[in-house]
Amino acid sequence: MITTLLYLLAFVLVLSLVVIVHEGGHFAVARLCGVKVTEFAMGFGKKLFSKTDKHGTAWQLRLVPLGGYVKMLGDEDAASAKSSDKDIPEEDKDKTFMSKNLAQRAAIIFAGPAMNYIFAFVLLVGLFWGVGEVIIKPVVGSVMPNSAAAEAGLQPHDEIISINDMSIESFADIQRKVLLTNYGQELTLKIKRNDETLSVALTPRIEKKTEKPLIGITAAGETVIINKNLSFWDSCKKSISTIYETTRDTLVYLGQVLTGKRTPKDMRGPLGIAEASGDALLGGFISLVAFVAQISIAIGLMNLLPIPLLDGGHLFLYAIEAIRRKPLTEKMQTAIMWAGLCILMTIFAYTMLLDIPRIIQRVVG
Repeated sequence: MITTLLYLLAFVLVLSLVVIVHEGGHFAVARLCGVKVTEFAMGFGKKLFSKTDKHGTAWQLRLVPLGGYVKMLGDEDAASAKSSDKDIPEEDKDKTFMSKNLAQRAAIIFAGPAMNYIFAFVLLVGLFWGVGEVIIKPVVGSVMPNSAAAEAGLQPHDEIISINDMSIESFADIQRKVLLTNYGQELTLKIKRNDETLSVALTPRIEKKTEKPLIGITAAGETVIINKNLSFWDSCKKSISTIYETTRDTLVYLGQVLTGKRTPKDMRGPLGIAEASGDALLGGFISLVAFVAQISIAIGLMNLLPIPLLDGGHLFLYAIEAIRRKPLTEKMQTAIMWAGLCILMTIFAYTMLLDIPRIIQRVVG
């Protein structure tokens, strides 16, 4: 029971923090562009607390602590899917979101995902500069029987130095390289065994339940802090590199899913995020901060996808508006928004169906 509460607490903490940062980006740039923000809500549902500042923004705490939203003058709902200047005093009509030019509206929308990336950057710089880089060494703990690794002759305590000439620094590098390999592609591993450097070739196999490519090894679990004395500038460069690699790998994975080269069964929904949040919390402060940075990148990237209702969908419509030199008709925009809602609900339902049996299996063993 206590563990379940910890997982729930971690999920609420991580998701709320990252979404509030996201909405804070919209809020800040909206204010800079002269848009009146009427509500900044932390959570959804019943209002528990509200205080209005001198700018007319109601800062609210709501019952369901899962994220939040920013509502601007003229918005007809919290999602800002529709806007109207009806019943707005004439002197305030230039403070609505839709009264602003195309560049300003795009900047306000883009600011949410951008703030997620900035937040992740700040967290990672703090970790790298203050602590160093915490990694799990790329050392084999065990080799699964009848696996690709077993057939290739890998042994416990082997240290993997490179895969296809890509330098390997951590066990996560191994997982990333194997996960993103094309199905059926042979990998060349350089390993260090005692004082010898050996080269072995193997082809990852597809695990039936998850349809993931695996080579059949587990980590020895030895953690180490490397680069303990990184300068501030080097910490910045390392953070940028980490954010770039995370974004690139996610886009490669999505591209493989869309082209049918990879199953979408690796996707995680709210329950999967809750599970990972709890694991990160139990792993300690450094683990939790690193996970928050990872989720912030994921939220930022997801919102940039050109799916209606997401920020990327709005930006896509603005691009069309820039080309046409006029916006799409309200009827067409409404139809696109409904299509986006259907897409998002389908993704939500599908990931929930993936999360539930996996978590049940984890609980019951």
